[in-house]
Amino acid sequence: MNPRIRFSVHLLLFALATYPLTADAQQSGKSKSKDRFREKSALGREPIVRQAAAICGPGADYPSAYLNQQLVFVSNSARTGKEGSNYKNRPSFDLYVALLDGNEEAMPPRQPFSEEMNSSLNEGQVTFARQGKYILFTRNNNRGGVQKAGADGRVRMKIYQARRGKYDWEDIRELPFNHDDYSCMHPSLSVDGQRLYFASDMPGGHGGFDLYVCRRQPDGTWSAPENLGPRVNTEKNEIFPFITFGGKTLLFASDGHKGLGGLDIFSINVDNLEEGPLNLNEPFNSKEDDFAMILNEDGTRGFFASRREGGFGDADIYSFWMESALENIEKPQANRVVISVIDGRTGQPIPKAEVRILQSTDDGFVSRRNDFYYTELAPVSDAPNSLTLRIVRKDAEALGPPDLITNVEGKASVDFTLYRSYLILASFDGYQTAERLYTMEPDKGGEIVVALFEQPSCHRMTGIISTDKFNTRIPNAVLLFTHKESNRQVVVHSDLNGEYNICLPLEGEYLVQVKREGFKPQFVTTTAIRGKSVNTIIRLEPADLTLATSADAAKTEALLARPLQDGYVITIDNIRFEPGRASLNRSFVQYLDALAELMQRYPEMEIDLVVHTDARGDAKANLALSEERANNAKAYLVYKGIAADRIQPIGKGDSQPRNHCARGVACTDAEHDINNRLEVKVRKVGLRVRTP
Repeated sequence: MNPRIRFSVHLLLFALATYPLTADAQQSGKSKSKDRFREKSALGREPIVRQAAAICGPGADYPSAYLNQQLVFVSNSARTGKEGSNYKNRPSFDLYVALLDGNEEAMPPRQPFSEEMNSSLNEGQVTFARQGKYILFTRNNNRGGVQKAGADGRVRMKIYQARRGKYDWEDIRELPFNHDDYSCMHPSLSVDGQRLYFASDMPGGHGGFDLYVCRRQPDGTWSAPENLGPRVNTEKNEIFPFITFGGKTLLFASDGHKGLGGLDIFSINVDNLEEGPLNLNEPFNSKEDDFAMILNEDGTRGFFASRREGGFGDADIYSFWMESALENIEKPQANRVVISVIDGRTGQPIPKAEVRILQSTDDGFVSRRNDFYYTELAPVSDAPNSLTLRIVRKDAEALGPPDLITNVEGKASVDFTLYRSYLILASFDGYQTAERLYTMEPDKGGEIVVALFEQPSCHRMTGIISTDKFNTRIPNAVLLFTHKESNRQVVVHSDLNGEYNICLPLEGEYLVQVKREGFKPQFVTTTAIRGKSVNTIIRLEPADLTLATSADAAKTEALLARPLQDGYVITIDNIRFEPGRASLNRSFVQYLDALAELMQRYPEMEIDLVVHTDARGDAKANLALSEERANNAKAYLVYKGIAADRIQPIGKGDSQPRNHCARGVACTDAEHDINNRLEVKVRKVGLRVRTP
């Protein structure tokens, strides 16, 4: 028998060694239901399958669940001992997490999912309630962290529940239908939280592991498990259930239904079990074991695990993409809503208002819309050689054509998918753009009212700051506008392209002072005119006039005009670090993407990547946390194409607070959070610059 298609009794996260899987055994165990196979497309539009090489290791890795644009997966690939040691001598299975990029591909680094949940025991498949409020997961049967055997001396698997706390998952408890003498594992919760599917070898089944469902009772408890019956379950093993976002299709792995060999992946309509399962065929299934498939909300992308040839380890994660949803996968339910745009002062409808709709994530970022943000590198007041890196949301008008335009009644209709969150932006000329965050719930629908308020008086000033002789644009120049009549002042700076754009509150004449290190200050006068945008080009001379006669004047001016110089410090202090965790979240990655773009623009740039924490908690733990965050940040930048030798990760822990909140000082959470930051110390910029 091929040892690659056996399952370990100790790991029990695939199946039991007492049920060895071979192609011959699999064929003989086919169910009595009609054999159904997904037909290959005659148009050649087969799914695209790729190995998730960025997160696979030498052991066994398999996907488990989506969570906030992250992939949670199970692995025993942690490296222990000498390089090349056998993976079976490595630690037990733990839970890991990896961020997903805009194409829903898993990115490094692979990061431990939870300090609290990963233990010396085996942790397996997980499923989440909506918005990640609680988790159900598989773990070895235990009492107080010590494995507990059943009457026959064997340690089974159980399903546990935990609640999301401030710092980690907490209040871990087992579900009531677990038992010491049989296993319950691989939970999958329907998106409405009303049905829980899982695998078990409890007595009374059809053989091996069967699939079961429990239903949420009015008092919040679970019903007794119901066996899904002989159309799903066979005398062999059905494991790794996954209920789709629409709630009608169940994916699972089986070695009892007719397939290509070993475990195959099947789908079945839970509202019509009599139709029997559909084998997903190639490229999802192979002659080896294929299992643990999960799908995104649209059914067009997902992950599965396989032991097919060409993998890194015992089992590897594969991603896949399709032009349309997987066969027989239902579209998620959608409800019609009416968006009504009104004048916030009068309550009157606003016809021809523009409405843009973007899908939002739970952490507030807009998914798959990188063009929703732009990067701003701005000088810090009263801090020479210091810059701050910001991620700024674009104005609605900069996001392209609107999705909807309101009618004469100020209304527009749209279908929103159940349980998804949306960011609604409404805009109209002369009004401030308004936004609403809206989550589609079963009891919602009807009308969403968005109120717009008139824009304050605005006199637009735009322009370019450049060098006087060679027209090299100058980023990060500071412009101080002083209204001559009222003496009111407004400050703005030129962006990375040397451009500025400001809305002045008062009409009339302004004195503009322009300053930039390495250049002479310049004073100009301009006039703000109601209803007219004024564009001005302002040129600066180098402070060292000998440059005017230098043969390398053009090159020198270009170097002076760069937004960065050797020794500069860029501070990124708007990152929402997860308390006590080193994992990269969406907030962290947004800023690292901006830093990667900057380093690509300056291909010789070398940096120290310095991470600081606040003073809460243990000093040694904070130092270790900052070092791990710095290493994870470097790993991500390397994945984005930045050479590793250009980045030096450094963790400072809580040794350098920016405010008074040192160790032992009472501070609010907001005051402590100021000290959680990433600093980029520019060791070298280099001479080469790539045009953005």
